[in-house]
Amino acid sequence: MFFVDNAVKYGSSRIVVAEADGHAVGFVMWGPALEPAWFDPGVERWAELDELHVHPKYQGRGIGTRLVRSAAREARAAGFAVMYLVTEASNASARRVYEKNGFREHNRIVRYKIEL
Repeated sequence: MFFVDNAVKYGSSRIVVAEADGHAVGFVMWGPALEPAWFDPGVERWAELDELHVHPKYQGRGIGTRLVRSAAREARAAGFAVMYLVTEASNASARRVYEKNGFREHNRIVRYKIEL
């Protein structure tokens, strides 16, 4: 269902799949943004790392790192000077992978909620 849901939203995205032991064990999806970076004035053209997933049995083996590096390398080759991503603050393992690969926290967005 992931691919069906995201095919419409990210029609111009690229997906890199990691394979181990004859199975797909992870993937990264990135693509060009469709509008200027409203959260970073002056950035008109940018890439976004949309999804990174590694099967739990294969985490801790550097697969996520290689996938992130692959996405950044492809985006750079496509002419993008900057790549952004969004992740949950509580997702410590993903944040470690991103920071290990040079991503730094850019800004924070506060999410509000009201019970109706």
